[in-house]
This record gives sequence, C-alpha cells and structure tokens, in this order.
Amino acid sequence: MAEINVTPLVDVMLVLLVIFMIASSMETARLSREAETLRQVGADSEVGEPSEQENQVPVDLPKAKADKLVKGKGKDAKPVLTFDLRRRIFLGVDLLVDCRSISGPFERCLDRFEEALQRHPQAEQARNVHLRADERLRYGYVLALMARMRRAGIRHFGLITKGPAPKAAR
Repeated sequence: MAEINVTPLVDVMLVLLVIFMIASSMETARLSREAETLRQVGADSEVGEPSEQENQVPVDLPKAKADKLVKGKGKDAKPVLTFDLRRRIFLGVDLLVDCRSISGPFERCLDRFEEALQRHPQAEQARNVHLRADERLRYGYVLALMARMRRAGIRHFGLITKGPAPKAAR
C-alpha cells in the first residue's frame, strides 16, 4: 500500500506561515504610522498657555474619534495648512492663495498654491504638515489639494479633526 509523504506539505505550510507573519507585522507597522498621522490636535487645557484658537484660521472641522496629538514645540512643531470654506489656503496664519479671486477651474488655484508654497519662508519646514479643512468643503477640492500637496513636496501630512463631544457626567 502506498503512503503519502507529508514532509513537502509541512515545508510549504511552514514557509507560508513565515510569510504571513512577516506580512502581518509590516502591515501593523504601516497602520500604526498612518494612525499617528491621523490623530487630532487638541487644545491645551493648562492654565497660562495661549489658546490654540488664537493662532488659527477659523474652520468647521469634521468630527472623528482619534487620540490627541502631542504638539511639538519650536522646531518640532509641524506647520498647519488650512483650507477654509471661502476656499482660501493658509500656511499657519499666512494666506497663500484665495481661490475665489482666481477665475477659471480649481486647477488654476492649485497651480498658484504650489507657487506660493515654494515662495513661502517656511517652505522647507512645510514638508511634514497638518491639514485643517472645513467639513463643508466639497470632497473633491480637499482631495485635489492633498494631491497637489504631494506634488509640491509635502510627503507626510495628517488630517486634523474635531474630537467627539465630551460625554455628560452621570
């Protein structure tokens, strides 16, 4: 009677197990990096520190559940790129471009955005930024801006959201 040799089957299964273990650890690392960039920036609650709202362009942010980002100080602070409902794009509080004042398609505005970003004094530091976009903006505008940010050399950016409303005490 012929017997089945299971040694090659076990070898293949062990190789597949190793491949899946490596792939899952790489995917976990990638997801944790993405989660870190998507965390929200929360306002400081310490007394004596200036309010974060004093240094920002007002926009209505979408709500999302995310961990609070630890803000960097000095050179570690990431610049904030803001896209407001009036289709103006700011770097920090400096206006880069006002898209409503530019006639023609939105792509022309994005061309001006790239030019203004390259001329801005903080252009070198703006390679890793946080993006604040008003939730009432058209989705396509925000996606087009993110694509242009990549093209302009901004390789890493996180999206800033509003945190969920605090739960009432019971």
